[in-house]
Amino acid sequence: MDIIFKLPVLLVLAFILFSLFQGMYYMAKDDGRNESTRVVRALTLRVVLSLLLFIILMAGYFFGLLQPHGLLPQ
Repeated sequence: MDIIFKLPVLLVLAFILFSLFQGMYYMAKDDGRNESTRVVRALTLRVVLSLLLFIILMAGYFFGLLQPHGLLPQ
């Protein structure tokens, strides 16, 4: 895999982790206030980024940048 493909995947993974911890922080900080939607926005962003990562990985497979392999060596 080339760095051109690895870098976007790693960046999206980093943003997914950031959004996950951001949602955790807002959940602890907001103390269940009904008007606060920061947790929902952070977790929605995480879901969207996860779908983006899935699309990037499927595009990499489709264009031949990723090669499937078995779990056991042949």
